[in-house]
Amino acid sequence: MKHKLSLLFVFICFTAQTQNYFDLAYVSYTNTPSNSFEISDGSTTVEEIALELNFPIPINDKTILLTGFYGNKTNLSLDVNALRTTLNQIRLNIGLNKTFNDKWSATFMVLPKIVSDEISFKKENLQLGFLTLFTKKKRDNLKYKYGLYLNSEEFGLMVVPILGLYYKSPDHKFESNLNLPIFANANYKIGNKTYVGLDFKGLGTSYNLTNQDYTSNGAYVFKESNELTGYLRFELSKSIYLNTTMGYAISRNYEVYDSNDKVDWALIAFYFGDDRTKLNERFRDGIIFRIELLYRIHFN
Repeated sequence: MKHKLSLLFVFICFTAQTQNYFDLAYVSYTNTPSNSFEISDGSTTVEEIALELNFPIPINDKTILLTGFYGNKTNLSLDVNALRTTLNQIRLNIGLNKTFNDKWSATFMVLPKIVSDEISFKKENLQLGFLTLFTKKKRDNLKYKYGLYLNSEEFGLMVVPILGLYYKSPDHKFESNLNLPIFANANYKIGNKTYVGLDFKGLGTSYNLTNQDYTSNGAYVFKESNELTGYLRFELSKSIYLNTTMGYAISRNYEVYDSNDKVDWALIAFYFGDDRTKLNERFRDGIIFRIELLYRIHFN
């Protein structure tokens, strides 16, 4: 069993019915400067573009149909002197948000996706995820969250229990939104339309490699990156926000394994039955620069 700080992606549907707004669209561009490999001479930059669109459809006053799309493209070198590789993720968000009473509500999601260096509907490129997230309202400005995320990764089943909360100060200047261990965010309003914030994203996912020279059996890459960043947020209009972000990636890695190299199952950062052999060399942690643009609707 290896202890790795590998978590998962962040998606906007976690926040449905938790606070008094909903993010309909999100786009980001992330870049890291040249990152040196740990042993060999050589380096790589990592560029990432992400887009998420969400379309909530009210069914009645207690039920909302959640639909959406998420796309991600990452470009980097997986090994010293290797040609650059593009890793793709395309995911559908399909689910329901249900309000049971004045205190309890829940979100149920099915998350089918394609994750590969080649966008195709081959069996090896397909994964399926499930999310259940219950929200308990303590006060109007304080809510607790309990959930579970499951996904059929390339290496085996990933299980992630979720604990979180949402809090907004009475003066509406401070806000925190936590879904640990997946992400955490806190921000403070310092001007009429300006915010300063801290953000943590524990990212982890696996991609099938169609084009690779590591093994004749096929291979996959497992991405892990724990990103701690600070940002300035600018309210361009009532619904449009711009984040300028800078931070550091901790324990960042893109590990390549033989397709037959699996684990029994994984619980957050614990991998049971893990005797895999890594086929590539990792590069060092480094600084992250990110620009984010989001479109947000507000409601009472």
